[in-house]
Amino acid sequence: MKMLIDRFTQSTLDSIMLRLSVIFIFALFGTFKWFEFEVQALQPLISSTWLNILYTLFGVHGGSYFLGAAETLTFIALILGFRHPLPGIFGAVMTVATGVVTLSLLPQLDELDSFIIKDILLVGAGLTLLKQDLLRYKTLSATGCRVE
Repeated sequence: MKMLIDRFTQSTLDSIMLRLSVIFIFALFGTFKWFEFEVQALQPLISSTWLNILYTLFGVHGGSYFLGAAETLTFIALILGFRHPLPGIFGAVMTVATGVVTLSLLPQLDELDSFIIKDILLVGAGLTLLKQDLLRYKTLSATGCRVE
C-alpha cells in the first residue's frame, strides 16, 4: 500500500484528472449552448440578470452562441495546456472568469439554481490549473526552453 501511495503522490495523475474534468464540463456545457434546448433554458436565467446585455447585443440565440464560443475556446486552451503552458494559463483564467461571472448571477436570481453552484468548484479548479501552468511556464522559462 505504501508503494501505491508513494507512486500516486509523485505522479501527475491528479493534475491530469482535474484538467480532464474541467475540459469535460466546458466541452459539454459549451456544446449545449449551440442547441435550441439550451438557448431556451438559458433565456429565463439570463434575462433577469446583468448578463442580459448579451441578449441586447447579440439576441437570444447570439447570446447563447457567444457563451458557447467562449466555453469552446476555454476547453480548447485547456487541451492545449497539456503540452503548452501559455494556452493552459489562458484556459485556466477563462475557467476562473466563467465561474466568477456565473456566480455573480446568484444574487439576482429568484431561486437557487444548482447548475450555478457547480461554478464554485470551477473557480477552485481553475485556480489550481492556473497555478500549475504558471509554475510550468516559470520552470520552462528559467531553463531557457522555448515557451509556447
